Amino acid sequence: MSDEQQNPPQNNPIDLNKPEQPNTPPSGFGPITPPPFQQPPPFGQFGGMGGQQNLPNATVALVLGILALPACCFYGIFGLIFGIIAWALGGSDVKKYQLNPTMYTESSFKNAKAGKICGMIATILSLLFIIFFVLIIAGAITHPEAYDRFFKGFN
Repeated sequence: MSDEQQNPPQNNPIDLNKPEQPNTPPSGFGPITPPPFQQPPPFGQFGGMGGQQNLPNATVALVLGILALPACCFYGIFGLIFGIIAWALGGSDVKKYQLNPTMYTESSFKNAKAGKICGMIATILSLLFIIFFVLIIAGAITHPEAYDRFFKGFN
């Protein structure tokens, strides 16, 4: 019998002068596979290796961009706030997608892009509404008689 058969490795004393050997299986036992609970998930499942994911703020940018459009009509304040946020969130997600397009889904990229565009339009419309109302108020303050004549014409 060989020395290994008489003294299995678990019963041998540790030799401090001998360098540690890697934990390799004895020959003839085949490849070692980790237990099932340590294996990575299959390709593309559960956010595993290589699976595409949605952009983090694409849906929020789209919703805020859509809400900002009708909000422009309410003196422009809410449209301006929602529009700027949608523009910023959509823009950051578009940049993330352009850096690594294989990591994110195309549908979330389209949502982020649409949210960014809606936010841009809503921001511009809101600014125009705000400027319009500021000019009306400034005109009423500087020329009150013209303001009164204008509204008397409707009576």
